[in-house]
Amino acid sequence: MSTVSILGDSISTYEGYNPDGYEVYYDEFMQARSRLTDVNDTWWAMTMHHFGWDLCVNNSYSGCKVSGKAFPAASSEARLLNLKTDDSQPDFILIYIGFNDFGYGVEIGKNHLFGTEDTESFSGAYKQMISRIKSLYPTSRVICGTLMRSRIKHNCDWRFPERFAGIPLEEYNHVIRNVCKKEHIFLADLSAIGQKYETLDGTHPTADGHRVIAEAWIDCIENLQIR
Repeated sequence: MSTVSILGDSISTYEGYNPDGYEVYYDEFMQARSRLTDVNDTWWAMTMHHFGWDLCVNNSYSGCKVSGKAFPAASSEARLLNLKTDDSQPDFILIYIGFNDFGYGVEIGKNHLFGTEDTESFSGAYKQMISRIKSLYPTSRVICGTLMRSRIKHNCDWRFPERFAGIPLEEYNHVIRNVCKKEHIFLADLSAIGQKYETLDGTHPTADGHRVIAEAWIDCIENLQIR
């Protein structure tokens, strides 16, 4: 049976399913508030079960960005070394991260930065992250997800902020698409499906929101025909 590791931020955390010492958003209180009855209500568990995969590591850290020079930045080697266990390396690596870079207005960077170690820009950091993953896990199949838009439960007046700190969400998604193309890895273009997932705060999915994200992942992976 194939194994899968997740590389994510708070959206993908779940208490008891992350490496020791990691910051977790979905603790017992937030699980109840978001109506997650157990770990099987998370997007990654639903995706994993659909394809019959086993979990290797859920390497998700609440509040982290892709950009940055040190742990817990997802582009740092210290973070990426935690995608495996002592006994197992993942057959698949699903990457759903970048929402905090968007939220903090991390500079996109220029195309000429691809191939550099400019991990303070989103483009340089995302490229560094993928390059390091390919070096550390040469046999793993890597699938990167673009960032989906959200909605707030029971708040029909709220509109997703297409620009946050002045930079449009689609610029971050363009980087993800671009890096996947340049690095010849798989793209799950979740954003292109056009669905918004339910949240209580505009960021963190409820149980229904996790279901919508899972359905998008499953649809994209099915279309990639790589299972």
